Formats: sequence, C-alpha cells, structure tokens
Amino acid sequence: MDNRLKEITEKIDDAIVKLNKKDFTINFFVVDTKGVPNGNTRYIYEMAKELINNNYNCFMLYQQEKETIEFKVFDVIEPPHKKQNGDWSVVVRTKLNNEFVDKIKNGSETEIKKNKIGYIWEEELEVPFIGVRDWMGDEFADIPHGSIGSETIKVSTSDFLIIPELFANVMNQTKKLPCKRIILCQNLNFITEFISLGTSWANFGIQDVITTTEIQAEEIKDLFPNIKTKVINPSIPNYFRNNTDPKKITISTVVKDTSLLKKLVNQFYWKYPQYSWVTFMDLRNLSRESFANTLRESAITVWMDDETYFGHSPVEAIKSGSIVIGKIPDTIPEWMYSEDKTALSTNGLWFDNFRDVHKLIAQVIKLWLDDEIPVFITDEMEKMKNKYTTEDKQIQILNTIKEYTSERITELTEIKNKIEKQ
Repeated sequence: MDNRLKEITEKIDDAIVKLNKKDFTINFFVVDTKGVPNGNTRYIYEMAKELINNNYNCFMLYQQEKETIEFKVFDVIEPPHKKQNGDWSVVVRTKLNNEFVDKIKNGSETEIKKNKIGYIWEEELEVPFIGVRDWMGDEFADIPHGSIGSETIKVSTSDFLIIPELFANVMNQTKKLPCKRIILCQNLNFITEFISLGTSWANFGIQDVITTTEIQAEEIKDLFPNIKTKVINPSIPNYFRNNTDPKKITISTVVKDTSLLKKLVNQFYWKYPQYSWVTFMDLRNLSRESFANTLRESAITVWMDDETYFGHSPVEAIKSGSIVIGKIPDTIPEWMYSEDKTALSTNGLWFDNFRDVHKLIAQVIKLWLDDEIPVFITDEMEKMKNKYTTEDKQIQILNTIKEYTSERITELTEIKNKIEKQ
C-alpha cells in the first residue's frame, strides 16, 4: 500500500474511533429568521438541543449575508497621509445605522484623497446574524453558530451536515466536504422552487433524508427511488394544553395570506352581523408563549394552509382545547385521518371550499353558546393529547442519529477494506 492510501486508511480509522466515542459534530444549516418565529427553524433547533442534552456536539451553520451600504464623509478627522508601507490612509466621520462613527480608510493615493466633506462611497458589509433569541430564548440562541464560509469552520470525515430541502445551493457547495451530508425535508413542496431544472438530489451526492411524516417519506421515495428516508415527527410542547378557566368566544386565525384573512373576517361579519361582537385574533408573528396563551383562551381556531405536510398550528390548537375549523390541505396530514385511515377524523371540522367556512364558524359559535359541542368532536380532540409529544420526538431523534452513526461506521469500514485489498 502506497503512502497516499495508507494516509486515507489512517483517517478512516480515526473517524471510526471518533464515531464510536461520540467525538464528532452534527452541523445543522439554518436560515436567519431575523427574530421572526418560524416553525421549520424551530424544528431544527429543537433537534440540535435534544442532541446536545445527550452529549452530542452540535453546531449551527448559516450563510453570511452581505449588503451594500452607502457612506458619506461628514468630517475629516485625520487628513490623508502616506503610511510606512506605502499605502495611504485617512480617518473620516460618517454615519452607520444613523449614528456617527469614525472610520479608517486605506487605499491608493488617488482613492484616499477623494475623501473630503460630502464625498460618498459604497461598501459591502456583513449583515449581523440575529437568529432565534427573541422567540426561542437563550438556551437555543446560545448553541454555537458560525458562517459556513468561514475559514475557522472545519468538518471531518466523522462529522455530519444536515441541510434543509430549501438549500440546493448549499448541497451543491458542500459536495467536496468529507462529512456525511443528510437532507432534512419538512415540506416537499419547497424542493422544486430552489433546484435547477433537470437536477436531483443524486447530483449533489446525497442519499439520505430525514423527513417529518410517513406520507412524505413515501412521496420522497416515489420521486427519488434511491434515497433512504428516516422519519422524525414534529412535537408539540407541553405548554400547548387546555385551560382550566372557561374559554372566551374568540376566534384564533392561522392564515398565511393577509388578503385571505381579511376576506375571512369581513365576509363573516357581513353574513352574520349578529356575531359582530366576536373577536378574531391573528396569531401570525406572535411569540410562542403568546401563541399558546391565545390558543388556550380561544374557543375556535380557523386554519388555512394548502401547502403544509403536517400542520403544527391546528394540532397545537386541538391540544389547547380550541375547536379547529380547517381547510383540507393538498396533502392530508396523518393526524387528520380516522384510526382506520378510511375517512377524515372528527378532531376538527374540515372544509374544501372557502365559501363553507363562515357557516361552520357560525354553527360552532351557536353550539358553544348553547353548550352543545358534540361528544364525537371532543372525544377525538382528547385522543390528540398523547400524540406528537416531546418525549416521542426525543426518542426518534436519538434513535435516528444512532442509526446514522452505525451506518457511517459500516460505510467507512467497507471503504477501508476495499482500499486494503488493492
């Protein structure tokens, strides 16, 4: 065996040792939510936090954003001068984020001497990563983060990189990394929006996918027969629970399209003026605590999301004791089916046509006021309490990573054996 092959086998041995000792890093690629709540991002951070709690090393990677900023010279603090190394320098007073700052500029003599009062120039600056602190809290925001393009970020053969389905560009950019790459697919609808025509995940050299439901796993296999899938269901935190106090006759709404939300509310008031005293509560962009509190207080939740594959919000509402009136999405989530999978469950009231929603809302309000909510609805809602628990997700996360670790050891061992036979 020549020295090059010997070096490769030694690296493989080192990687196997690290995998057995849990001395490796699971990297998650995340998007900067800029402080705005996002269910898909929350899923990723919760996965990372659970792994950290079980002594795995996790790291959150992001794409460093840049923006072009226009600066103006308001004063020259130190006039242009030549430095010992031959470069020219000047210190000017300018504004950044509406605050005056003194800025050192270096460059050629011609460029530096342009810096007089009123001179304007542009620079490309990095945009600070904001993250999830405002809506997920310190325990998630304090997980180590770094830019995927940073020279300080190193990945090895024993490491893993988990990339959401949205980021085909990251899948392509990371093709030469030595780590094991895995796609995290929470919504299959997003794939075609960000991948070029004629390209599949196989072109990026990725064969493994984590997804959130068995239904979605089957659809992935239909599209990519050679892809191997594992399922980690979403979980609903325990603070989504029913209230001991009587509920208010308010209607929480989870509707992505603002124009559709306005249409929903206005048309209801026009059709049923006798219920003009009923308040609609828009839950978009609320913190998790405010979101949960509002659901807990609301008698009814209206949900419309055609593209979802799971539907966090209606499950959260059901667990909070709020009756869900929901539009049937393009792909019906598993929890919306009856136990025998032959019909829709009565854990909510479902409609296909938008025109039906106002009548359903009015009917539920009347039933609620008359204290006549059907038992077949409340019984099915009660069954949802023990589904999609945090504990279930924790078990799935740990089992999935253990399986990937074992598979990676087997894969590397086979590669080493092939090399040694040469």
